[in-house]
Amino acid sequence: MSDTKKKKTFREAILGWGAKILLALLILSFGVWGIGDYVAPQQDAAAVATIGESEISGQEFQSEVQQQVNRLQGIFGANFTIQQAKSMGITQNVLQSLIQRNLFAEGAKSMGLLVSNDLVTREIRDDQRFKAQSGIFDRLRFTETIQRAGLSELSYITLFRGQLLQNQYLSGITNGQTAPRSLTESVYRYRNEKRSANYVEIKHNTIKNIPAASEETLKKYHKDNAARFTAPEYRAITLVQLQIKDIVDEIDVSEEQIKESYDDRINEFKTPETRKIQQILLSDEAKAKQAYEKITAGGDFAKVAKEVANLDAATLELGTMTRAQLPIKELSDAAFKLVANTVSTPVKSPLGWHILRVTEIKAATQKMLAEVRGDLKKAIAAEKAVDGLYNLSNKFEDELGGGASIVEAAKRLNFKVRKIAALSGAGVDKTGKKITDLNPNIVQVAFGTEQDQDSALTDFGDSGYFILHVDGVTAPALKPINTVRADVRAAWKAEQQANAADKKVKALTDRLKGSPTLAEIAKELKVKVKTTAEFIRSGNGLKVQLPGELVSGLFKAKGKEAVSASSQTSHFIAQVKDIKAANPIADKKGLDALASQLKGNISNDISTQFANALRTRLGVTINRAAVDSAL
Repeated sequence: MSDTKKKKTFREAILGWGAKILLALLILSFGVWGIGDYVAPQQDAAAVATIGESEISGQEFQSEVQQQVNRLQGIFGANFTIQQAKSMGITQNVLQSLIQRNLFAEGAKSMGLLVSNDLVTREIRDDQRFKAQSGIFDRLRFTETIQRAGLSELSYITLFRGQLLQNQYLSGITNGQTAPRSLTESVYRYRNEKRSANYVEIKHNTIKNIPAASEETLKKYHKDNAARFTAPEYRAITLVQLQIKDIVDEIDVSEEQIKESYDDRINEFKTPETRKIQQILLSDEAKAKQAYEKITAGGDFAKVAKEVANLDAATLELGTMTRAQLPIKELSDAAFKLVANTVSTPVKSPLGWHILRVTEIKAATQKMLAEVRGDLKKAIAAEKAVDGLYNLSNKFEDELGGGASIVEAAKRLNFKVRKIAALSGAGVDKTGKKITDLNPNIVQVAFGTEQDQDSALTDFGDSGYFILHVDGVTAPALKPINTVRADVRAAWKAEQQANAADKKVKALTDRLKGSPTLAEIAKELKVKVKTTAEFIRSGNGLKVQLPGELVSGLFKAKGKEAVSASSQTSHFIAQVKDIKAANPIADKKGLDALASQLKGNISNDISTQFANALRTRLGVTINRAAVDSAL
């Protein structure tokens, strides 16, 4: 590959933010869903699913599954595989999620709904998670945030754009959905009933008279519980990292460049006008005109909505929105022509007839250069560091191509070399201590590279590259009993104590069905009866940690019925002390929060039902052979 072509490819991978948005959307418009196909085009493969006229490619499905696997490797370790994900039902969930996303995309397409490039850019730049302290978009923070979520920049933009389109499409059927007040109050009473309890705790380590284990018993326990005493595979690696953050502070940025950047990004520093909007949505023009006439004659907006369309006040709220956030042009044009506390004439859209009312207007604002100078300087330096990083990576590859080892190449270019003597798939050393400053991709690549081999130069997304050499591999091995005898003995004894405690608690719980009291039982055990604070079904309110099984049991218990449960270190016996009914009328804030949650649940249910209707209308076909092939 020529240097010019190579540099072009590298630059495409680490373009500035604005250009990347356009590039990503251009790629998406040609149907390239996975970054893998963009970097290294592959031959067409059978679609894993067909939805109406659209298809889900094997590459798209595989990419989505791999992202889920990458996230789970951060939890379960680098050895977690796609096949394990399949056995857990994760691959099926990914497929159904892709199908639903495409169903809504097809539905939106049929209505002529679109998500503009400007809207995608603006919404991402407005996300608080990606902003610096001054409030402007921080490219490095964006990159780091989506990487922690296991996403590439292109895949994140794809998902985000699809979500915006889906939100626009579904807003007409999900906005204004509310749970009946009677249902909300009933759920509130159920969730917020409070109970307190008396309980005794039997700690396993207080159980005496456990006979000493023989050598034969310990050997058998060691063998039968081999997984508990097996050391994981460890890898010794040499690591070299080339990161923008290591060179960005050395980049000079002039005042002229800062001013030019401010002018170029001026829209980013502008907060658009927002309006709090209400709407009455009706199915026909005659009713819309009737409602409009009543309102303009002095009728109350909410009362007219109830009278003409049987709409409750809560269903009228669209919320506070910018012009761009209103999905239909006819609606945004009408809403943003109104002055505060006036209504629009009936407006026709694909959803029906709308009467809009603006109740509050917030004027647009703009941040001055002085407010954002520091963050602009940082952003410009990061962009300029891209070229510096490219030049460094080129020199590094030249050194490797000339026969240098990664250590030799690093020393010649003054890169830091990091030696890690033992790295497990969970990212810890032999003492179990987490190895710091280690991107999850490094662990994954380390365990995918053969011993005595270099990895490929691998990217961190847009923040840099790394390369590593696997110096050695220590295979998983059962630790000899001589090295873990004390641990084996302690584990065996703890198990015997837990079993003995379990038998004792079952007998005591049966006795409590008769005449003995919990206080008398506590006296026999030489422990104190403790009393909990008031708590609800979720366990909130407890000042001590009790097993979830005990908490749920106390809410099922009748009268003074005793319930029991265990934790890893103790057994518990408890009885209900007091019950306090919940009063939703006295907790408006809590009731409103629950109503909002139930509203979201109802909207999700409606969305699912709507997706099922689209399945019937559009048709969905799954190619199981292609699914298996992609995995």
